[in-house]
Amino acid sequence: MFQKICIKSKERDNQKIDISFLVDSMLFYGKIVVLAHKEELITLLNYFGEEFLKELIISGRLDLRIRENILGSMLFPDDKYNIDLFSGKDKSYSAILYEAHREVIRNSVKNQKFSDDLSKITQPFVYTGDITEQIRADFENVNLLKKLLPIYIHSRLPEFQLPNELQIEITKDSSFGPFDAYSLNSNIDIADFNSLSKQLKGENHFDFNYSGFLLALSESKGDIFIASHFESELVTTKLYSAFIGQQLEDLIQRRLKSQENLNLFDEYVLADCHTIGDAFVNGLVSKKDLLDLLEKADKFRDWLLKVPDDKNLIGEYHKEVTRETFADKLPTKATRFVIFEGIGVALDLAGAGGIGTAIATGLSAVDNFFLDKLIAGWKPNQFIDNNLKPMIKKQ
Repeated sequence: MFQKICIKSKERDNQKIDISFLVDSMLFYGKIVVLAHKEELITLLNYFGEEFLKELIISGRLDLRIRENILGSMLFPDDKYNIDLFSGKDKSYSAILYEAHREVIRNSVKNQKFSDDLSKITQPFVYTGDITEQIRADFENVNLLKKLLPIYIHSRLPEFQLPNELQIEITKDSSFGPFDAYSLNSNIDIADFNSLSKQLKGENHFDFNYSGFLLALSESKGDIFIASHFESELVTTKLYSAFIGQQLEDLIQRRLKSQENLNLFDEYVLADCHTIGDAFVNGLVSKKDLLDLLEKADKFRDWLLKVPDDKNLIGEYHKEVTRETFADKLPTKATRFVIFEGIGVALDLAGAGGIGTAIATGLSAVDNFFLDKLIAGWKPNQFIDNNLKPMIKKQ
């Protein structure tokens, strides 16, 4: 208990770091990690002073990490948005130390000495680039967005009434320079929101756009990254904490639903079969057979990827397997005759001189079911029945 805590910026506060809370935490926690950029460093210097700050770091009371990049949202013309990582051009964390100190003391020699001294006893902190990919993946998670947007709206204006059936989507539709641009569409009446906000907040009103929502989404994902990176408790804003709770719940619920779908699939579709994992571990499936099966499963996995998260796997599998195709609407022999004769005529017209018709007739004789499969199209049960089950069926 109380082993480690990580403290980052306060939202919308000139102080940036709650110094009182920081000092209180030093009494109870074994290790305090503070993530600081320029403004946070200025706050620390103003309250602690240069020498006392160094003493706290050297004594192990404070683990100061200098942030070389931060997450931010972008607003483009026509209500387009994006999120990305931002950092000062060619600015190492030692340069951030220098600039922060210079805001307190205007002496370049002392500023450089402070930067040099702190660089020896602190470390940089950098978000890795994959954080933005994780955030953009959440853009496609409609169920999660439907949970997060009401939290954000309520934090801005608790009195605003949301639609009974909230709709939201984020789509990539253009670009500005090197940046992709996303549109966020919902059935929230922004004009009504702004009108009510002006009425209740007066001079404190700010017109609503979705950049703040995307920033909250991004920062909360970044906070999960930070807590995992430092393996610590994390002090963040109330809004971001609410977002994190929903993100983690969504992650857990998606995993539970996936496992439930897999269990039902095993029970009803793969009845009287070993799992492929058990079959391999028990030596019923060789390494070569496993690799061959996994290669054949590529098309099946592609189909699984297209099954919506809110759908039942068994239901979607049954729907796809029983889906009527063009081949189902034609007598099989008539289908072969029309298609293969068509191939022959086409070849004859191209100058084959009757050879085309002979080729078509020969092809239909050689492959008695090729055309049926071609017209019917691929279905997931083809992999299950023809490749998977024969390999894992219980004897």
